[in-house]
Amino acid sequence: MKISITCRHSDFPQSLQDHTAVHVQSLERFGEHFESGEIVFDTEHGETTCELILHRHSGKPFVAKDSCDDARTAIDHVVDKAKVQIIKYKEKHSAKSRRHEETLYRASIDPNAPSDTNNDQA
Repeated sequence: MKISITCRHSDFPQSLQDHTAVHVQSLERFGEHFESGEIVFDTEHGETTCELILHRHSGKPFVAKDSCDDARTAIDHVVDKAKVQIIKYKEKHSAKSRRHEETLYRASIDPNAPSDTNNDQA
């Protein structure tokens, strides 16, 4: 994944930018491969705002934004918010999740129905 880091209204140390890149790269472990990631830092009135935009190969990007007094804390919060979005997306779009929901639905309609429909043994 290509990562671009933009700093507005101030300069952030290279160590902070490296910390950010490592945290954003770790989001790929959830099985979603991103084309690029944009991190925008902005300092205004003593608060650091961090915005993370993860561009996927197809579909809408994941966007997370947070403001905090400390830049490292803002990065950590933004990465946590992005994790939640990715996990929620994966749960919503996974086939296993749909099969599980279908089984729960069938069980709620007919409690005597077998939980696995592939066992057609007589």
